[in-house]
Amino acid sequence: MSIEISRLIEAQFLAHAKTCYPHECCGFITGSQADSALSKASYYLPCHNILTEKNRRFLIDPLQYQSAEDRADEEGLAIISIVHSHPDHGHDPSEFDRSHAWPGLSYIIISILKGQVNSYRSWQLREDHSQFDAEDILIKDES
Repeated sequence: MSIEISRLIEAQFLAHAKTCYPHECCGFITGSQADSALSKASYYLPCHNILTEKNRRFLIDPLQYQSAEDRADEEGLAIISIVHSHPDHGHDPSEFDRSHAWPGLSYIIISILKGQVNSYRSWQLREDHSQFDAEDILIKDES
């Protein structure tokens, strides 16, 4: 699997992660399934992390999630990725990430070290929920 994003979307989620530091950021990428192996992003939608202990976990308000899904439906799109940051940790998924993820979505995790973007990676959870597999991120220049 691969996810194709624009440089604008990349800049938006990286800026969001830096702005939220030292807390975890969270958001959605909305787009469409181009084929069975490629998702194409349309836009990034930052969300509010409603947890009080925000530097180790994130939780998106269910009403905000529903609103994002409704908007995507109206536009003929879908949520294709959930983005979040790992403040002062690497971009690998945690066990908590694995146990709370859903197969079929991309999970972009951003490593933020001392307030600066260190790296990021996209992951897909296997259907049997056993582990994440890394997926390619294709960055497309805006035309």
